[in-house]
Amino acid sequence: MMSLSKILLLALVIGAVWFGWRWVNRVQEIGRARSAARRRDGGRDAAAGGSPRSPGAYAPTLEAEDMEKCPECGAYVAPRSAVSCGRPACPYGR
Repeated sequence: MMSLSKILLLALVIGAVWFGWRWVNRVQEIGRARSAARRRDGGRDAAAGGSPRSPGAYAPTLEAEDMEKCPECGAYVAPRSAVSCGRPACPYGR
């Protein structure tokens, strides 16, 4: 026969399984939302920072950088991310 302690234990186990299932579903939904945001943003990391658009989704911050004219080839490049144009006197050689 079922005693009160067995009924309480059964209720606790059922409650733990129920809340665990809800938690797992919530975590999976957040993961799906983040991966959808990454696909929308062109593969950039959505968690890189920014202002919140909706709970759990962040827009990446885009930092503007002034372009400079390369004295060797004349192309305008971003100095922090520029690579060499292949000419020997290129100041952006690595």
